[in-house]
Formats: sequence, structure tokens, C-alpha cells
Amino acid sequence: MTTSERGAHARAVRIADSRLWETFGSIGLLSSHRGLAPWPYTDWGRAARRSLTRADVTVPGWLVHLYRVSGGSLPSFLLPVPSSAGQAGLADEIALLRAVSPARVREELKRWFPQGVPVEVRPLHADPAARIAELCAFLPRYVRAALVPYEASLRAVTEDDILLRARVLATQGPDRLLGTLRGGPSRCGGVPRPYAGTPGGLSAAADASRLVLVPLVFGRGATLLNSAPNGVTAVSYQAEGAAVLAGEPPSGRRAEGRADEPARGDRLEILLGRSRAAVVRALAAPTTTSDLATTLGLAPSTVSEHLTLLVAAGVVRRRRAGVRVLYELDGSGVALLRHLDPQA
Repeated sequence: MTTSERGAHARAVRIADSRLWETFGSIGLLSSHRGLAPWPYTDWGRAARRSLTRADVTVPGWLVHLYRVSGGSLPSFLLPVPSSAGQAGLADEIALLRAVSPARVREELKRWFPQGVPVEVRPLHADPAARIAELCAFLPRYVRAALVPYEASLRAVTEDDILLRARVLATQGPDRLLGTLRGGPSRCGGVPRPYAGTPGGLSAAADASRLVLVPLVFGRGATLLNSAPNGVTAVSYQAEGAAVLAGEPPSGRRAEGRADEPARGDRLEILLGRSRAAVVRALAAPTTTSDLATTLGLAPSTVSEHLTLLVAAGVVRRRRAGVRVLYELDGSGVALLRHLDPQA
């Protein structure tokens, strides 16, 4: 492949984040494993089920059935192609989902089920508008119960993965990039395609003129694909770093609590928030970003963001020691810690 050919192919491939696709991936994981989810999702799955039960949030039966009969995929009408104009929020993607026409829903369901729509999915086929409206109301409730405690870590993992894949795409080309992906597209005739369990997906991916790759921390929960009429095909893959979900929620709180809710009576957390207060406490001795991330169980990008803001606020100073960059509290930071932290 010549340099110009590689550039042409690279322009046809982009990598995009989608909170909606990630949410569907997590629902697929719960729907596909009635017992314990596999590692590293086991602890998250257990906490999410408890939280969903307490919040009285139930996944629509027709949605669960779609996952189970397809081996973890979904029809395209549920999966708007992620935008290239910056990072869209969940509310923006839900708005696109709400705008799906009933005719499209029925048409895709007939293609998925040529022998007849199963009884579990008939409520969706009978009244697509009502069922989609219910789904759009369900999704934010599900996210609050099952994903909010992990949201910062999920975003950090996704952002890091996009940067990693974008570097491979820019320096080694799309063929090398596609060869690095797991849990999503596989190769067939030089074109990425989903696993064979995706109804109607193989021919759509083979004919794609433009490709959007969507990293999912919950990539094992679903292999998602959308072939849009404009020639764009979006397909999910397994992002690196899913181990961030192992153990307790990153906030150190149970999934049914709010991730940013400070401990009662903890004045430092009330002022700074839980994770930033933990960073301040950990800076009583000079340390690096990576060591802080390991100690606190936070993503390096999250720790870096906290440190940048703390340096700008004048409570942390940054200095170089050889090849290492160390962070530590300065005089104002020490005074803040002593004044607000009874254990300092």
C-alpha cells in the first residue's frame, strides 16, 4: 500500500466515543449473564444488580430478548452513529434514539426475525413509538443506578484508548489498527466485520465506504454495529483497561450511592469532592502521577486532571527530579489540609 493509499483509507476510518453504546454494552453484559458476570465485570455486575433492584429499575423484556437471541447484538435503530463533532453526551444520543421512526423499527425487526417476530419482542413491533419512549426514559435511570459511580473511570479508559488507537491509525495505518482490536470487528476480505451472530451485519460491513470504530469498556457485553444509509458503518470493539471495573467503585462507595457525594462530616471532601480530596491527602509526601493513580485506584488521566487544577489553585507544586515529575503540597496546601482534615 502506498503512502497516498494509506492516507485515503485512514480518512475513511475514525474512532468515536459513545455513552449510549457503552450503556447498551453494559446492559448486554447483565442480560447475557443471569448469574455472575465474568471478570473483570464481576464486582460491577453484582453492585449494579443490587443498585437496580433498590432503585426499582428493570431492563425492558424485549431488550433483554434481543441480546439473548443475537448473542449480544442490537438492531441499528437503537444505535445512532456517534458524532464526529466532539464528544456527544448521553442526552444528545437519546434524543437521536427518540427520533427513530416506527416504520424503521418494524422494518429492521422483520429483517432480524424473517420467521416472525417472537412474542417477547412483539410489544416493540406493535407500538414502536411507545416502547422507544419508555426506553428513552429508562436509560438515564439505569445509568444513575448502574454506571454513575464508575463514570469518571469509564470516560478516562475510553479517552486513553481513543488516543492509543488514533496514534496507531496515524503512524501505521488502518490495517494495523484493525489488527489490534478485540471483542468487536474481525477481518474478512480486508474489511472489518462483526461476529457472525450479528443479524444482517456482515454484508453491511463489507460494503462500508466509511468506518467508525467505537471503543467500549463493556465490549464483552455486546458486539454492536450500525450500517447507516449514507455509507457509514459504526462497529464497537473492546477497549483496553476494563480491569478498572474490578473491585469497589472508584469512588470507594457502593453503586447505589452518588459518586461525588462526600462523606458526612468530611470538610475536605465537601469542599473538593471525594477523589480530589484523596489526591490532596496523598500529596503529603512528593509523588508522581502514576504512583498516585496506583495508590488511589484512579485512572492516570483523572489524577492528571486533578493535579492540573490543584497546581492552578496554588495548593500543589510541580518539580522535576531527573526523569520524574513530582507533585507535592506547597505551603497553602499544607495549611488547607491541616485546617480541614482532622487526621492531618
